[in-house]
Amino acid sequence: MFQILAMKRRTIHTWAVVGVSMLMAAAVFRAMANDASANATTAKSDKAWTGTVVSVAPNERVLDVKGFLFRKQFNLGDSCRYDMVGQEQGTIGDLRPGQRITVSYQNANGVLVADRVTQEPLRETGMVKSVDPNAHLLTLHVGMMDKTYQLPESCGVMLRGDKAGALGDIRVGDHVTVTYEVPGGQPVARDIAQTSARFTGNLTAIDLGQKVLKAKGSFGSKKFNVGDDCAIVINGQPDGKLIDLRPGENLTFNYDTVNGVNIVNRIAPARATPARPTTAMQLPPE
Repeated sequence: MFQILAMKRRTIHTWAVVGVSMLMAAAVFRAMANDASANATTAKSDKAWTGTVVSVAPNERVLDVKGFLFRKQFNLGDSCRYDMVGQEQGTIGDLRPGQRITVSYQNANGVLVADRVTQEPLRETGMVKSVDPNAHLLTLHVGMMDKTYQLPESCGVMLRGDKAGALGDIRVGDHVTVTYEVPGGQPVARDIAQTSARFTGNLTAIDLGQKVLKAKGSFGSKKFNVGDDCAIVINGQPDGKLIDLRPGENLTFNYDTVNGVNIVNRIAPARATPARPTTAMQLPPE
């Protein structure tokens, strides 16, 4: 009799344990399903909008962005992330009118809440046609057209080799990359990067037919192939011709090296030189 009662107790206890385990497993599965559902809903509701910052109110945490045709106003969430050009971690204070950005947001019953703001850098690469530090203007020749940028005092200049420079280092004929913004529709340069290396030396030989030059500097000689868009600066204007160059002139060459070949894109006087014969010298055979 006692054995039968003991067996019944053990059976009831076993089933009780099984029941509790099943209830706990069901609870875990429900929680996992709810999390998956929540993640799916968040991913589904996440949207993106690209445009130009019209205004930003940091205290109210409100951002106004103009797209191609329409504007949207976003509430900047407390945990909103700001990915700004040249910064590891931006803040709401880095936003300003004229920046092009992409806003990742959620539409919560008609209220747009931004989770992430990513700056989309506007850049143009071309030849400096004119630069006027006094008027704070730079004109860049890009393709078949010219584009003028305002130059604020805060505009950064980066020289070849990641060396900090100044606006005075930017010269007519330089090939540069301009990073800019468009507050009020007016291009404003924020950073100017010089894209080519420089070599200064005396011109020793010219091959007009092959468009090849040789020059000797303080630390050796270099051979240059002249690019089709090379700016030859004569009297401050980048519209000179190869035939205008004179052997013996002290010149500065801006160039890029492609697989060992030096391709010059700007040639300008390094300093005044006395008049010399204008007859071009032919390069000796290689």
